[in-house]
Amino acid sequence: MKKPYKYTVVSNKTKHVLWYTNTPPLIHELHTWEDSLEPKTKILKQTRTVFVDIRYEAKLRLFNYLNYTKKGLNIPKYKPFYQTEIGKLIPILNF
Repeated sequence: MKKPYKYTVVSNKTKHVLWYTNTPPLIHELHTWEDSLEPKTKILKQTRTVFVDIRYEAKLRLFNYLNYTKKGLNIPKYKPFYQTEIGKLIPILNF
């Protein structure tokens, strides 16, 4: 599982993801100077869109639960139903 990010920046022209970040992007990162019809004149346009992941906190809690380490050591997971009859019948309890 990859670490979740709160903000996704997407290009309006190509519709490709440019970058992921956990800090809100600044307004000048979303705008660029585009050429206009007049020579030696440029127009400031918004060329990137920001999407906010509203499920970020829940995804981060799940990520931290699955990848928990303490001082760089992997801590064994608490599996109370592992190798029991109910754990064999309902495998999701062994997660």
